[in-house]
Amino acid sequence: MLNNQVSKAVRLAIAFGTASTAVFSANSIAAEEGVEKVERIEVTGSRIKRADLESASPVSIITTEDMKVQGISNISDALQNLTAQSGGLTAAVNNGGNGNATVNLRGMGSSRTLVLVNGRRMIASGTGASSTVDLNAIPFSAVKRIEVLKDGASAVYGSDALAGVVNIIMRDDFEGFELDASYAETGEGDGEEASLSSTFGVSSDKGNIVVNVGFYDRGTVRASDRDYSACPYAESGGERFCAGSGNSLGMNAILDDGRRVQFEPGGNGSSTDTGYHTYVGSGEGNDTYNYSSASYLSTPATRYNVSVLGNYELADNLNFFAEAYYTNRTSTQQMAPAPINYTYSVDGRSWVLSQNPEVYPFSGLYDFATPGDNVDMLPLRRMSEMGGRVFEQEVNTAQFTTGLEGFIADQYAWNVFYTYGRNSAIDRSKNYINVDKMIASVNENCEGVSVTGSPSDYTVTGNDASAPCINYFGEGALSQSDADYLRYTDQGTSGTEMHHLGASISGDLFEMPSGVVGFAFGLEHREESAFNQPDAFSSSGIGSGNAVQPTSGGYKVDEAYVELVVPLLNDLPLVQSLDLEAALRYFDYDTFGSDTTYKLGLTWRMTDEVMLRSVLSTAFRAPSVSELYGGQSDSFTNYTDPCTGFGGAGFDSRYQTACASDAAAGLIPSDGTFAQNSGQLRAVVGGNPDLGPETADTFTVGLVVEPIEGLSFTVDYYDIEVDNVISSVGITTKLDKCYSAGEEGGQGGSFALCEGVVRDATGNFDGTPSLDQNLSTWNLSGVDFNAQYSFDAAGLAWRADWEASYISKWEVQEFAGEPIQDYVGVASSGSGSIPEWKHNVSLRAAGDDWTVSYKVMYVDSLVTESVALFDGDPADYYSPEADSFVSHTLSGTYQLNEHVSLRGGIDNLTDEEPPYYSDYDDANTDTTLYKYIGRNFFVGTTISF
Repeated sequence: MLNNQVSKAVRLAIAFGTASTAVFSANSIAAEEGVEKVERIEVTGSRIKRADLESASPVSIITTEDMKVQGISNISDALQNLTAQSGGLTAAVNNGGNGNATVNLRGMGSSRTLVLVNGRRMIASGTGASSTVDLNAIPFSAVKRIEVLKDGASAVYGSDALAGVVNIIMRDDFEGFELDASYAETGEGDGEEASLSSTFGVSSDKGNIVVNVGFYDRGTVRASDRDYSACPYAESGGERFCAGSGNSLGMNAILDDGRRVQFEPGGNGSSTDTGYHTYVGSGEGNDTYNYSSASYLSTPATRYNVSVLGNYELADNLNFFAEAYYTNRTSTQQMAPAPINYTYSVDGRSWVLSQNPEVYPFSGLYDFATPGDNVDMLPLRRMSEMGGRVFEQEVNTAQFTTGLEGFIADQYAWNVFYTYGRNSAIDRSKNYINVDKMIASVNENCEGVSVTGSPSDYTVTGNDASAPCINYFGEGALSQSDADYLRYTDQGTSGTEMHHLGASISGDLFEMPSGVVGFAFGLEHREESAFNQPDAFSSSGIGSGNAVQPTSGGYKVDEAYVELVVPLLNDLPLVQSLDLEAALRYFDYDTFGSDTTYKLGLTWRMTDEVMLRSVLSTAFRAPSVSELYGGQSDSFTNYTDPCTGFGGAGFDSRYQTACASDAAAGLIPSDGTFAQNSGQLRAVVGGNPDLGPETADTFTVGLVVEPIEGLSFTVDYYDIEVDNVISSVGITTKLDKCYSAGEEGGQGGSFALCEGVVRDATGNFDGTPSLDQNLSTWNLSGVDFNAQYSFDAAGLAWRADWEASYISKWEVQEFAGEPIQDYVGVASSGSGSIPEWKHNVSLRAAGDDWTVSYKVMYVDSLVTESVALFDGDPADYYSPEADSFVSHTLSGTYQLNEHVSLRGGIDNLTDEEPPYYSDYDDANTDTTLYKYIGRNFFVGTTISF
């Protein structure tokens, strides 16, 4: 893993340095009387407190003032605006969202960005056996600032800090009373956001306490209320048309002569000689349902937060501190009514609409074929009578930290702490279909039921309302009692729990000619557990989807770390100071074992105006509880057996060796007659307890320039390589790569994807495992830019800011032997789009009691995935490229008097629509990348005493 030669050398060097400095520390440090004390603070990325805020690692700071003036009322919205963020979920995302809000630095996945609160881990929260922090759980109104470290930091903080660290600093020193209120609404009159909070703080010469209570409520934006998302688009021959899903509203059928029967509202059937009945749009060959008509675009949510932070001086150099946070969050998503797809089977009974009226009497009314013709019923139907699927979450998250801190000999700072976190969630899915009852409604419930009359005027006799034989033909055919009979609410419960105990000491070890050597040393023990208990219907497989099994498990880890800051040189020509930062962390997990991770950093301040900085480090991410212990269950997928046609003409020779082995074992015939390629393959998906950690090597180098007073400029290059990325491979790909073993391009019989690929006695791959494995490799690099200029002109105080991120490489190799694909500039509907450039530019002018701010956000153009990665012809696509996106924000504040300040503004001033591009199927755009609800007006006030 990380135990290469460089790692070993670093461990030996730091161990030797630590032992050596310990010998001298007792006699080398003496407090000098009369020397002015300089306040030292801890900056994100290091456990050593220092007076100089600049370190070897790049850190961005977002202040409360910045967030308020932009009308931001969520931590996730503040982080979403960062140019280094890509693909993180905002809490308002509908399709694929569950109310969680996450941050995703570098587009590497939210689980690879570590979230801290006051420098300590926050409990993983949200729904399911979550492995990421739900930013909703951190009270926004209690935040002082957010520090974002855009560098791997596992040596300092442990697991998960592959892409960087978000450290949320809370208001623990507030005095007085503050009431804050804000309201926002789109130009369309929807998407309302309201927040109200109060903060109270009191201090004495012994300590202080700060209490914050907050409320937040967000309204709905429907997909149908925005032109770009009102209908799902499809493309054909380079043309775009309004489409949808193939599940019609009232069932359809195909006759022997190719005519299609579409059952209209009311149950009457009609047939067409050419084409399909079109519900939406004008696409030829289109018989679809507009599922966007029932879907949310931005989702509603309500949140209550309470936080308490306090400390008390127990004695000289002994201080007690405590923090407590509690959040209750409810959220809702809505999608189209449930579809009926494919053929269901439960306990040997099947969902098949029989053409025999004695079995299913309604089918006898709908024979449009001539005598002797067959009617192929297509059970592709939207259950509109049951209403849209509604997904509700209620999440409660609490975290409590307490500890002691103090000084030894006035120079060694120490602390011990214990953190307990708990998250519990109820996840409801309403208007789901009880498949067991659906099957009964076309089988045993129909015994003794008769239907007479014509399709437009029929009579039913012998039907039992408590166990009905249901007519599925035609929109509106199901009665309310039919819908109630089929409907059920799926309710799952889940939660996470964390115990975290730590102790540390830091300070000055000894003085060298070039300065004082600083150190930090700490020990930590952490236990994390999680569970997810699906609804009984889902577990048994009689819900609307495949069976889902429970998840339950946990892990323990013991860690020790040491960190040093060593001043190497100072006060020399072009070397005002040269400091070495070094850190080493040892970790021992009960799930996969032990190892170390390290950091080496260098800061070279040439002059007061110019500084170079660089970091070489390793990082890791331990597999989560859900990845390790996720309940294993069946998943069905279409596949083609690689040995199809073995021994005959046209057989793919890449599979010759493996298929010959199967034939020799008598598992398949060798005469070219084998064709086990129909139907679906049952695969086993779920957790894999044999997973190991993901590992990363990170290199950064940057330049900080302050040429004149008030002007600063930073440029930082980064290169990150991640190995053993936890990922999964589809069954078709797995069989293809495994069975090409030994041939050109094959991987060999020991290839990881061959694990579990075994034929049964009938020649099937029944139950083939498709579990997560440590398979992929990522390699990404880029440059971050930042410039700030503060100056006075025309009697006003001005500040200009520019932040930009350029991504030069984002390469993915899914597994060994696969081609490497570069996602830079690719509009991806899976992992999130990766624009080559993102910019934020702002200008702020301030008078004595007012401030006006103007900000521009720019997102570079993108090429759709099919063209960029899979050699698609751009001429075949309506929009192979997504245009660049520019959003403007105008805002201001006014200090009405000593106690009252007002603020307001307009976000997305020009009402820009997010760009459309081919291949995307959620709201026709990327809701994790763009501002997508339109022009937004916001106002707010802060009253303080």
